[in-house]
Formats: sequence, C-alpha cells, structure tokens
Amino acid sequence: MTEHRSTMLTDSKGRADSSSSGRRWSPARSRWFAVGWLLLALTTVSCEARRADRAYLRGDYGTAYKELLYLAEAGDARAQYDLGVMYDTGRGVPQSNEDALKWYRMAAKQGEARAQYNLGLMYANGQGVPQDYVQAYVWISLSAAHGDRHALEARDYFDEKMTVEQRAKAKQLVRDFELAKEKAGSCPTCGVFGGKSSP
Repeated sequence: MTEHRSTMLTDSKGRADSSSSGRRWSPARSRWFAVGWLLLALTTVSCEARRADRAYLRGDYGTAYKELLYLAEAGDARAQYDLGVMYDTGRGVPQSNEDALKWYRMAAKQGEARAQYNLGLMYANGQGVPQDYVQAYVWISLSAAHGDRHALEARDYFDEKMTVEQRAKAKQLVRDFELAKEKAGSCPTCGVFGGKSSP
C-alpha cells in the first residue's frame, strides 16, 4: 500500500508558498473562477440574443427562430417568451397555440412577466386550452405583481367575472406559486457565491 503525502511547498517560516505551482484552491478563488465563467456565458447569451433581435427586426424570422431556439432550450426565459410570440402570431413559424403555450409556460414559470400575461390571456380566451378564468387570473396576477399595467387592468376585469370560490382558489394558487418559487431560491448561483441555499 502506498502512502500519499502532500507536496505543498513552504517558505522559510513554514507557511504555504503561494507562488509555487502547489497553490491551494480556495473558496474565494472558486468564486472568481465561477464569476469568470458566468460572465463569459452571459456575454455569449447576450450576443446570441442581440443577433436574434436584429434578425427578427429585419424580418429574417428563420435566423431569429434558430437563435431563439438555441437560447430557449438553454433555459433563457426571454427567448422562450419570444418563441411563444412567434408561434402565437405565426411569424416565421406555422401558427400553433400548443407551441405558443409551451414556450409561454416555460418562460412564465421563470417569472417572465410578459409570458405570464400572454399565458393568462390564452387561458382566458380558451386559446389552445379549455377556457379557465382561475388559471387566467393566476398568471395575470403574477404578471401584475411584476408591474405590468395591462395585467393590472386584466386582473381586475377577470376578478369581476369569477365566483367567490374561483377567486379564492386563484389567489391560493398565486400564493402557492410564489411560495414554491421562494423555496426553490431565485438565485441559481447562490451556492457558488456564498448565499443561502434552500433547505
């Protein structure tokens, strides 16, 4: 059996020599390394998003779709919302309520207020789903909580259309959603940067 010994170099006073190749990997160094990778990833995502925006504005929906799909599949809520709009309106892709719902729902669950609003409207109008004022109220309320003024008006409108039981159920679902989001933690990098992680 072989014995493993540390080969860390020390200076004349017995302290670890940080100038050598035997440097230890510290939590602070890990954080900076993670920050570097995060910045690189955000720069790449930002670049991809700008390319998709430019393509969409010039009417090159095929390129916009490819760029957005790449970002959306990687979890980018804004790109998911944008794909929802493309499928909802039929710009650059065949119009599809099912695909619009899919992308709006993915973005809405991440807190994208415009996606929450549009998802709520789809439930309210029975567009691709059975009409459901409770779900409409839930998603529109979540959007309103982010300050969307259209959502504030729509929430008041649907509030008047619902029964007392429907309203109570919708408000409970909103609380449940917000609690689940809070429990899950809104910062995916908190563990890397020293924040609290969820129990």
